[in-house]
Amino acid sequence: MHSAPKRIRRRWIAALVGALMLTVFGIGSALASIPIGQSRTGKMTWYDDAGFGACGTAINAASEDLVAVSTSWWTSANPNNDDLCKGISVEVSSNGRTITVPVKDKCPSCSAEHIDLSKTAFQKLADLNLGVVSGITWKFVNSGGSGSGSGGGGGGGGGGGGSTTLPAPAGLRATGTTASSVSLAWTAVSGASSYTVYRGGTKVGTASGASYTDTGLTAGTGYRYTVAAVDSAGKAGTQSAALTATATTGGGGGGGGGGGGTACPAAWSSTRSYVPGETVAHVGHRYTALYYSTGAAPNDPGSWAVWRDDGTC
Repeated sequence: MHSAPKRIRRRWIAALVGALMLTVFGIGSALASIPIGQSRTGKMTWYDDAGFGACGTAINAASEDLVAVSTSWWTSANPNNDDLCKGISVEVSSNGRTITVPVKDKCPSCSAEHIDLSKTAFQKLADLNLGVVSGITWKFVNSGGSGSGSGGGGGGGGGGGGSTTLPAPAGLRATGTTASSVSLAWTAVSGASSYTVYRGGTKVGTASGASYTDTGLTAGTGYRYTVAAVDSAGKAGTQSAALTATATTGGGGGGGGGGGGTACPAAWSSTRSYVPGETVAHVGHRYTALYYSTGAAPNDPGSWAVWRDDGTC
């Protein structure tokens, strides 16, 4: 049997030192209140330790979505009792994607604007090989309950401070399909800070705007989607009417010589402005826009954050 990983032990040592400093010197008193809903700009890294997090619960950052935040935000002498451990999550956005993950751990080496995501959470926003991603935006949100970020809502009973439930998004539609993806769009909801997308009743992603592309699908298969608006406190509203969309099949019936793939969409134009979810063809590949852009060539390495290569077409 192995003892707890060294990094976890270092976190606990740093947590104890930090707690003593808070108690003796009053450091961090200026951050005694959690700025719920206030957007911040900073950077993100990732870790994959297993053991016990600062909130006193067992964690596995290699397989569980969670976040460790700077020691600066912790104000209780006993971290297990800190307000951050009482249903607080972090909503983080990068490269046109947004996720919400619960605070379960402390990052002694992080500055106030630096968050340390678990490996699985980081992968939903960026390539692990990057290691560090700057220029992200994030904010604390109140996820309620015990702080397990995606808790199922529980029918509005109390605790919401009287907040109203956001209405269901209207106009859910498919704006494009490939053999492995479905692009969705809907009418924006006033007061929404993000949207949760469900496939077959299971959450598959979060969108910062009124569009989303679901990937990793099987050609020729129909998928049932719904979308819910989420407010700044992390509370999801009513889900939309369901939409069934089918990932396109690959062959293209009959005779087309050597093509074999799905039909290409309209060619990319250097003068046109594109919005997230739109698809284009460029040098024999299909690309899906992840960001708003004009003039960003899909096959240019400098545009990796703007376009996703969906393969040949």
